[in-house]
Amino acid sequence: MLFPKYRRSHDSMKRLYNWFHNYYGGIEKSLGPKLDGVLDAAIAGLPDVKNRTVLEYACGSGLLSLKLAGLFKSVEGRDSSEGMIRRALGRAADEGAGNVTFRIGDILAPDEVPDSYDYVFVSFALHLFSPESEVNILKRLLQIAREAVIIIDHGRTWSIATAIIEWLEGGYYDAFIRQDFGRFAEMIGAAGFSEDEINDCSVLMFRKK
Repeated sequence: MLFPKYRRSHDSMKRLYNWFHNYYGGIEKSLGPKLDGVLDAAIAGLPDVKNRTVLEYACGSGLLSLKLAGLFKSVEGRDSSEGMIRRALGRAADEGAGNVTFRIGDILAPDEVPDSYDYVFVSFALHLFSPESEVNILKRLLQIAREAVIIIDHGRTWSIATAIIEWLEGGYYDAFIRQDFGRFAEMIGAAGFSEDEINDCSVLMFRKK
């Protein structure tokens, strides 16, 4: 398996994406159709979405946030990379999305108060963190959510394409594909948990109630 022989620090990850944001268009084209399939199959049918609010952490270029803006009442995106936030703001302006906002925010230190958004999303980012950090991240985000935390990430069936991305990112995809997230749900006090593989993506839902 082509897994990295190193792990990037959080600061190193920010520097990578501050440099990479100008070249992110190809990634958006690849991930966009996958996210469309996930939204159609698992997200659009959530109850009363038009009256629900969303927070997305590690939003990157705003790819998912802007798609969610077409479904939900309002969407706010946070990312620690200034370059990615600039790209997200530019894309939102180009698309005329009036119900989505973006600002700097660190998934390792969220500053929102408890129960302040109906749903909290993280897309293609949780695998970047160690299992210990994943537990802490999920616990904090579940406090912020009123309904659920929803994770969309690479599929848990290993592929060489994902392994190459993992090598570049220096993340923890090798641990992610083996992780027992049902046990994580118990550890963070989630009231319910579900996991699905949709369109080559893992969709993990940690329910608050």
